[in-house]
Amino acid sequence: MESASGSKEFLFNSGVMFGEDVINLVSGKPFKVHPLDESKITEEATHSWYKDNAAYHPYEGRQEPNYTGFKDAETVNDKGVLAPTKVIDEKGKYTWVKAPRYDGKPLQVGPLANIVVNYALGNKRVQTVVNKFLKDTGLPITAVASTLGRTACRMLEAKVIADYGVEAFTALINNLKVDDTTYTSYKIDKTKKYQGRYIGNVPRGVLSHWVKIENGVIQNYQAVVPTTWNASPKDAKGVRGSYEESLIGLKITDLSQPLEIVRIIHSYDPCLACAVHVMDTKGNEMSSYKVDLSGASC
Repeated sequence: MESASGSKEFLFNSGVMFGEDVINLVSGKPFKVHPLDESKITEEATHSWYKDNAAYHPYEGRQEPNYTGFKDAETVNDKGVLAPTKVIDEKGKYTWVKAPRYDGKPLQVGPLANIVVNYALGNKRVQTVVNKFLKDTGLPITAVASTLGRTACRMLEAKVIADYGVEAFTALINNLKVDDTTYTSYKIDKTKKYQGRYIGNVPRGVLSHWVKIENGVIQNYQAVVPTTWNASPKDAKGVRGSYEESLIGLKITDLSQPLEIVRIIHSYDPCLACAVHVMDTKGNEMSSYKVDLSGASC
């Protein structure tokens, strides 16, 4: 929110908390919320189906495909017979999702992270909603570090937005009374190089878009989306992302219906459309498309 006087106030504030900070927060010990340093964001592809494994800042991101497929194996089918199948190569590449890292560490993003960070920062709007929820349910603050906590925080984030949405809308109306500009105009000089980014919070978590422009056209465009952070595969050090880490030690009641896995992953609200690639059986690209600046596609 921004008042007519120009002072800025945000419904949610940004910050980074590492595992020890969250543990200390819920246990009542001293903790720290670190300011976001976007220069520490990288993506690598050690276990992703891309050729360049190095960790790059999004401005320098690479994405040339290197699909290696799955490895041959034998598993027991529903009739108790060994049958040939394809399985993930855990030591190789096994996903189209890259591995985002912040200062070399995996992060969880989404409503849970947003609520925890803002609660820790002393955000009164968030604290009011969270404290009432804990009182009404009788749950301890430690319950946040769970599938239940992740699901609850999605509801709590929506509650904060609903409770203060009119306040934010009113601030926008007040701004229009003193400034009717609704966008920033720009002009691209083909002799200059540009780079810029958007970083913000969306329903699934932190979303960022990074673009570099040279000779008047886009030279590189990268998007680091919430599900990429959470669905990250292992990195070069073998460190897992949030999805994988949350499944370690999980007990499955019925292997033919692994509902426990579904319940946990669904709590992240996955969106894996960006990790879907269509190719032929040999891994060859089937087609490519370019968008003409005139609006025609080719």
